Amino acid sequence: MLDRDKIVIWDWGGIVESHFQGENNWDMAKINIINYLNEETRQLKVQTILNKWEECKYGQDGKCISEVNSEEEMQNWFKRLAEKFSLQCDYNKFCQVYREEGEKVKYYRNVVEFAHSLKGKCKIGILSNLIKLDKERIDKQYNLSKFDFVWLSFELNCKKPDEKIYQIVEEQVKIPTENILFIDDKAKNIETARKRGWKVCLATALEFEKIKICVNEFLEDV
Repeated sequence: MLDRDKIVIWDWGGIVESHFQGENNWDMAKINIINYLNEETRQLKVQTILNKWEECKYGQDGKCISEVNSEEEMQNWFKRLAEKFSLQCDYNKFCQVYREEGEKVKYYRNVVEFAHSLKGKCKIGILSNLIKLDKERIDKQYNLSKFDFVWLSFELNCKKPDEKIYQIVEEQVKIPTENILFIDDKAKNIETARKRGWKVCLATALEFEKIKICVNEFLEDV
């Protein structure tokens, strides 16, 4: 029986898409993108590349790349990366390589299938911090059309763990906060949800059994 007064909300990275050592994960994709576009960066240590990528996330206005939606802001982000890594390609080439490397990242079909299986039991949603270039990939992995709600940071111009994005969720689902279960792999994102009265599950795709137990207990709780 469908419980329209409950919703299970899923994160993406770390919950479905791999962020795990020893796998073809998203950090490896970043490294491959940069090394493909400038072979000289192969001399850099892996952590150095990741740190430099992180340094490019914020523009002069203080907005993170996962909070912006315009092409101008996307191209400004690319310019920061191009300067940081001495990339000689144009923006279109960068986007092409970004998508190609993203396609290679491992994701966990068992988590996706379980999320979809809840459709007949409750509402389901996605709440994820990601950039505009990631939407095509998350759609292929998650099939966004199967979800009742999709909240993506770049479309909402705010990101987890900022309170604003949680408020948007609450305004749209229109159910008591204790009837929201949020599954995320980052403690800071979970903590904001917990403070707002949401039920929470701190886990990763590697803790699939924990996720299933949390979801089942949430749905059985009357």
